[in-house]
Amino acid sequence: GRLRRVNEDGYLALAPAFVVVDGMGGHSAGRAAARAALSALRPLGGTRVTGAEQVVEAVREAAVAVTAIPSQATHRPGATVAGVVLAHVPGTDGDVPTWVVLNIGDARVYLLRDGALTQVSHDHSQVQELVDAGRLTPAAARRDPRRNIVTRALGGGIDDDGVPALRLLPAAVADRLLVCSDGLSDELDDDELAVLLGAGLSPQRTAEAAVAAALEHGGHDNVTALVIDVPGSPAPGAGPACPGDEELRSA
Repeated sequence: GRLRRVNEDGYLALAPAFVVVDGMGGHSAGRAAARAALSALRPLGGTRVTGAEQVVEAVREAAVAVTAIPSQATHRPGATVAGVVLAHVPGTDGDVPTWVVLNIGDARVYLLRDGALTQVSHDHSQVQELVDAGRLTPAAARRDPRRNIVTRALGGGIDDDGVPALRLLPAAVADRLLVCSDGLSDELDDDELAVLLGAGLSPQRTAEAAVAAALEHGGHDNVTALVIDVPGSPAPGAGPACPGDEELRSA
């Protein structure tokens, strides 16, 4: 971002796993939390995933790793996490390529399909609870001073079992996925993200444009964007082609 001297975001972009981690707890604590979480999540990359259980176990290990970080700071090291992992779920006609969408906290996953943008993760935050209860509109939530208070996290002094919220999403030809830290979604609304993702640019150019737009809007937090395209019908047992299908930008 433009205001922070240290980037506390981190990412894993190694098929079949595409994950963004946003560190919490201050400069050194946030960076340590992001590194610890990513180290635990790293085994998901470059391996064959056959179900959501592997993803859950990796995220739980990330929570244990972050919680174990020694710290004398007032705010305990913590992190939010969101991502997608391409699993090959056994079906009646063979393996079915399926995105396992995961999140804890307010990092997000979006899907652009047939020109329509959908947030496929669900925030764990105070303002999201108010929106769910009908006490706050989504537009008002974007301006609410409580918007960065998360109700779930890896570590951070929050009592959490580390089991991520999950959603299974069949992989479809021409889908485009965006995984991002809240530094992007806080600056750009869904309409702005839809325009950027649907502009016909490559994943790399799209990610660069998204980060640049967030910085232009103020860049009040670190910004990480990871864009994944599904360019063709995935063959059984194969994830998105690498390199080139997954691109990211971070600032």
